[in-house]
Amino acid sequence: MTWLDARSGLATLLVTGGLLALGACSFGPQTDPTRFYLLSAREEQPQTDVVVERRGGVNVGIGPFAIPGYLDRSQFVRRVGPNEVNPVEAARWAESIDEGFERVLAENLDARLPNVDVYSHPWRATTLTQWIVTGDVHRFETDASGEAVLDVTWRVLDPERQPTDLGARSVVTSRATGSGVDAEVAALSEAVDRFAEVLAEALRSEGPSLLPRP
Repeated sequence: MTWLDARSGLATLLVTGGLLALGACSFGPQTDPTRFYLLSAREEQPQTDVVVERRGGVNVGIGPFAIPGYLDRSQFVRRVGPNEVNPVEAARWAESIDEGFERVLAENLDARLPNVDVYSHPWRATTLTQWIVTGDVHRFETDASGEAVLDVTWRVLDPERQPTDLGARSVVTSRATGSGVDAEVAALSEAVDRFAEVLAEALRSEGPSLLPRP
């Protein structure tokens, strides 16, 4: 082997080593872009170590609410057309969408009915729910313009788990105040809060026998 051959071999080795190092960098640890979201109640409930027993003696259970199959997934879903939705792969729910919906709805309704204890499904076996608000969610999504839509059919069941005359189909909307998933999740949370107000008003005005006086 001449010195020229040795030099050529060394150059090839250096180039090959550099490519391998570059490949190792390309396939090394990458930052996960996935973000996880939660629906939030209208106001944070104050934390206290004192258990206050409400005197109303009325318990209301929230749920279960059936969620459409296209929403029953971990990804955040945005509607982009009349017949098209777009799951956002890097934006995921930190809890199942039905659990989050029922949890936040119960918190918002509980804040509006101070003499009533409101529980989200599934409640404890020892909890006696006298009235149950259940139903079917038809739409719960945002569109390309940032508008959140909640379309839900709901009904109230009596203590014997039989339907009462109290129920309706409600459609509420909320406009996102910014762009991106953060603002859209906030708009969805606002839509749940507006639905809680619809339920609270219905329970107060149409079902006076259900609720105690403040």
